[in-house]
This record gives sequence, structure tokens and C-alpha cells, in this order.
Amino acid sequence: MFLLRYTEAGLDKTHLLAQGQTIVGRLPTCGLVLADISVSRNHASLRVDDKGRCWFQDLGSRFGSFRNEKRVLIEEVELAPGDAIKLGDQTLTIEQHVSEKELLSENHEVSDGPGTILRRADEPAVKSGDGHLVRLLSDAGRTLLGSQTLTEMLNHVVEMAFAAVPAERAFLMLRDSPGAELTARVLRQRDGTPPKNPTLSRSVVQRVLTERVAILAADATSDNKLGMTDSILALSIRSFMCAPLWNRDDVIGVLYVDSSRASRFGAADLDAFTALANAAAVAIEQSRLSAQLLEETKHRERLARYHSPAVVTRILQDSGNGAMMAQERDVTIMFCDLVGFTTMCEALPPAQSATILNAFLTRMTDVVFDHEGTLDKFIGDALLAVFGAPLDQPDHALKAVRTAIAMRKALADLNERGGGPPLQMRIAINSGVGITGDIGSPRRREFTVLGDVVNTCSRMEGEATGPGEIVISGSTYACVKDQVKTRALGTKMLRGRATPIEIYAVED
Repeated sequence: MFLLRYTEAGLDKTHLLAQGQTIVGRLPTCGLVLADISVSRNHASLRVDDKGRCWFQDLGSRFGSFRNEKRVLIEEVELAPGDAIKLGDQTLTIEQHVSEKELLSENHEVSDGPGTILRRADEPAVKSGDGHLVRLLSDAGRTLLGSQTLTEMLNHVVEMAFAAVPAERAFLMLRDSPGAELTARVLRQRDGTPPKNPTLSRSVVQRVLTERVAILAADATSDNKLGMTDSILALSIRSFMCAPLWNRDDVIGVLYVDSSRASRFGAADLDAFTALANAAAVAIEQSRLSAQLLEETKHRERLARYHSPAVVTRILQDSGNGAMMAQERDVTIMFCDLVGFTTMCEALPPAQSATILNAFLTRMTDVVFDHEGTLDKFIGDALLAVFGAPLDQPDHALKAVRTAIAMRKALADLNERGGGPPLQMRIAINSGVGITGDIGSPRRREFTVLGDVVNTCSRMEGEATGPGEIVISGSTYACVKDQVKTRALGTKMLRGRATPIEIYAVED
């Protein structure tokens, strides 16, 4: 019934809390494992009791447990949907979460009857001069659009439903996408407690979804067409209202309220309820769009660490084709390394060494991006770049060589401008098949390239490349020999390889 939502290593994650106790901590034996170093091995306990309530307590953690910024000690405190709990530096938000299969019942049907009022969702609920509904919509817009999170907004919708109509229970169910199953995100009684073992009529909910109508049943138990069924009688449901959360062309969920008293709701209540549902649907969609935009922005920022703006745009446009999945690709690898930088740093203050290195790596990365290369990683005073991934580049070898030539000119310009000791670098380039894509554990994945093509290039850079040189392998030479001026350096036996490779020096 409760869901934890949190972010770990830049990834949005969820954890469904089962009834009973869940230990949260770093140990692999915990029910919810958080790898953050600030989280203790057995940090806190979350307990869902048989009444559907959720309780939270600290287990003697090092950096503490907090609910909504207030510290929680060893005494259990009850959590409410929308509460934020903090374990060390890790923040989690609690949400209600009940599946459609758990909540909806087949035990009773509903159809038009003397106690039933139907209203189409697209029928204006606010009539001219109806000041009550105008105020309701104004308050709804101000409150809902000012909500910080979707969870907070959904709770506000239910609170406003209780304020607008004399209901005893309220339920808000949402779809994650068109055609997906509903999930109950808020289930609440007027006193704020969750209803025990709740069920709703599947036929009512499905009719609201498919016909886009709001339904009011004034006395469910006396209307034969609603059915005198066990589920209605057991819950003492005498009247209810159900309205679609409708926005543009999609019904994204339903809002439902009921009461144990007959004729509890009237036509004016249905007007207010429908108006609230329509306002809520607009606010929910705006919240979802804002969350999607934020996620896309985070994704773009992550991609921008490795790729040029033009490549980032192409990746996002091509995201459905699995460009970032680990796969074999024909690529060209480049290793670029500063010569003698470690020795140079011995005579320089650490801050100056960092300034020099940052300036060098920034300028070289800019050149790589200018030629649509991908930055794999920095390795001390070296950088590893790849061409031909994550998107295909038929001329990846030529792009890599031209990038190296441009990098050599950029370094000459950097040295000419002064500000520090002159720098020298060496660049090695090799072409072949490698594994590229997001690689790592489920907790942390990063874009990288693996394979013999990378290892060979690294050996070339360390064992066969002199200061100021750009050296390419025979496989790269075969791709660029008619477009780049080179000088043969013969064959070279590299450490860890059984056969020598041909190498060539690139000349301007």
C-alpha cells in the first residue's frame, strides 16, 4: 500500500513496502539496500501494520533519520503519504500505492437508475453567476499549481474534495500512461486515516473511464440497478460520486468519494466534484510534464559530460533505437597524454598544477566535441576519446586523426598564450571493434568503451609515441591513407600482445 520513491546514482527508483517490517541500510541483508556511504548498515525501520498504517523509526544510525526535516529517534512515528524521510544524505518520499487488481471489485454492477445522475466530463460545470464553483476553481488552481511534487498535489486534491463535498472516504486513482492499469495513489477517510480493506466497483470505474462521465448515486442500496450486493452492504455505502480525471483527449484516472448516508450528495455536489476533477487533471498533467522536462534536462546534462551538443541532440532524437545500450561497434580510439606532467608538478604549487591541467583538458575536450567525438573519461593528465559511438560515423577514423591534428594546434596556441610552463603531449589512435555503451552495475552505470582496440591504443600511447607525436595503427592508416599525410615507423611489439603492429606518424 506504500511506495518509496528516491534517487540513487542519478537514477530514479521506487520500492514497494510490503506489510510487516522493512529494514533500510547498506547491508545486503536489508529489505531496502542503499549504497550511500552516509547510510548506516542497519539505518532505519519501516513497518506497515495490519491496519494499513506506516511507521518509521531510527535504528541507532550514525547520521540520523528525519521525517520532514525533524529528527526521528528510536520511538516509532507514523508516516503519511507525501512525507519525506531522510537517512543520512539519502532522501525518500512515501506514497500510497494500491493496484487496480487489489482495489476494484467485480461484485456489483452499475447502470442508469432513478438514484443516478450522469454528467459528461466535457460539460461545463460552472454556470453563470455560480460564485461557489468559481471560488472552488480559483482555490484549486492556486493550490494545485503551487504544489511542489505530484504526491503533494494528489493529497491536496483529496483534501479539497473533502472540503467541497460531504464525503466520508476519498480515492484518487491514476494511469501512468494511456491504456495502462490504474493505481490508487491516495486512499483516505475524512479523519485522515486509510480505509481498511477498501474495494470499489470495477463497473463504476470502467464506465467513468470509457464514457468520460461523472456518476452520482444518491442511494446505492435502494437502486436495484446499482445492486444490493455484499460489497456495498458490507461497507455501508449508501451514496457515491465518481468523476474522470480528463485532460484533452486522455482520461488519466478517476476521483471517487462515498458516504454511508443515503442522499448525501446532490446535483450541486456533482457540479463541484466534477469541476475539481477537471482542475486536478490539468494540474496533474502539468506536474507530469514538468517532471518529464526535469528528467530530460538531467539526461541531457549527463550526456553533455561525454558528447558534443550536436551529438547530444542526435542521441535524444534517436533514444528509442538503443544508442546507449552496450553493443559492438566499429570505432576509433584516441589516447592523449601530457608528457612529463608528473615531474613538472613537483616544482609547482598544487593549485597551479590543477589550473594548468584544467586548462589543458578543457581545451582538448572542446576540440574533441568540435569534431563530434565522445569523451570516455579523464585518466589523470590523459583523456580517452572514441569516434564512431554512441552513433555511427562512417568516417570515424578520419575524424579522429583530424581531431588529433587540431588538438596539436590548440596546444601550440595554449603554450603561446603563456601563463605557465610549456606543455607537450602525445596522441595514439587505433581503429577496430569495441564494446561501447552504458556499462556498470545497476547502481552506477556510465558510458565507456572496452576491448582490445582500447588496450592496444593505450599500449601505443605509452610505448610507441614520442613527445609531440600523433601515432596511428595500421588499421587506422588503412582508413585514412589517401587523405592524411603520414610517415611509416615500421612495426612495434607492444607489451601483452603476441604479434607486432604497424605504426605511422601523422604529419601536418
